[in-house]
Amino acid sequence: MSSDRYGFDVLSSSSTRPHARPTASDMPAERGLVVEDVSTGFVGAVIRVEKSGGMHIVELEDRHGKTRSFRLGPGFWVDGKPVNLVPPVRASQPDLRRSASGSVKVANQRARVARGSRIWVEGKHDAELVEKVWGDDLRYEGVVVEMLEG
Repeated sequence: MSSDRYGFDVLSSSSTRPHARPTASDMPAERGLVVEDVSTGFVGAVIRVEKSGGMHIVELEDRHGKTRSFRLGPGFWVDGKPVNLVPPVRASQPDLRRSASGSVKVANQRARVARGSRIWVEGKHDAELVEKVWGDDLRYEGVVVEMLEG
């Protein structure tokens, strides 16, 4: 009676081999996530992700407070599994209580009738910029933006 002591052929190219490399999955580099850099063995928690020189960098801090920066992408392990670190997804919902200039919006307030106050700007682009950033605030105060033709 012959039995296969090892249960598989180590030289076969079958994908069911137990020694096959696991595939890496994408994982957002969220603050506090503990990862290991495979090439250096550095283990640390994600402190921040920033874009520098056209590429994303992740900064890790180990348990002794030492920090190191690495390029985002493949080459990291999380809980013993390979991952590709990707930039975290940011919730980009604007604050509806704030105007473009950062001031607090006044709810249900109509624009006031223009007073004697004027802001003179030179050119169409400057007028559009002032309107985009401070338009809500100026309408509330009754200030008119006028363009100089020159």
